Amino acid sequence: MTILNTLTVLALVVLSFALIVAVPVLYASDDTSGRSNRLILLGGLAWVALVLVNWGMSFFVV
Repeated sequence: MTILNTLTVLALVVLSFALIVAVPVLYASDDTSGRSNRLILLGGLAWVALVLVNWGMSFFVV
């Protein structure tokens, strides 16, 4: 269970760094179709989901 917790924390860190780079780049792009907004929303929802998964995993790994 500890390894699974470590992997979820690693995924959260990697996604956080990806969002740090991707969000400003997507906001600066000239894409007016709304694709960039959907990608930012999807990344944000994935980040929140990983935070909740890590919170849930903390009950099993103490």
